[in-house]
Amino acid sequence: MQAAQFDHAAALIACAKGDQAAFHRLYDHEAPHMLALCRQLLPGDPEGLLHDALTLIWRNADQYDVSMGPARPWIYSVLRHVANGRRMRSNTVPTLQAPTLPNALALRGKVAALAQLEDPTAFQAVAHAYLHGADYSRLAVWLKRDEAQLREAVRSGLHEVSL
Repeated sequence: MQAAQFDHAAALIACAKGDQAAFHRLYDHEAPHMLALCRQLLPGDPEGLLHDALTLIWRNADQYDVSMGPARPWIYSVLRHVANGRRMRSNTVPTLQAPTLPNALALRGKVAALAQLEDPTAFQAVAHAYLHGADYSRLAVWLKRDEAQLREAVRSGLHEVSL
């Protein structure tokens, strides 16, 4: 008995409508394969590349057009696009400055708790990512930190406030 094939097009169409469950199914099915390719395309940060590509796929799922061809190649073209962009950015020195953040008191709940941590890096990274759509590579430039350091700061900060 052969396993049923995954319908990438249906998953992307559902993602375009905001169906998070469809995105999780797409992630569970495709992320291991994408990560293997990420390791070849960007050995220094394959997980970051995968994260950025999947974020872009989620945000732009409505750009997929069934009439243009199968969905799986579209997904991998997004991955290659992100990888090429990251390679190009690593060869240039960006001069962007981080936008200003709102006062932490204006934020509510556990996100405000991040602002109270001894190291403000986690709050700054989460706030810029949410408010300005910044990925880790842009955050690294803005906050003058290494991408891996930012990821660790966010993970440990979120863990500390039990998000």
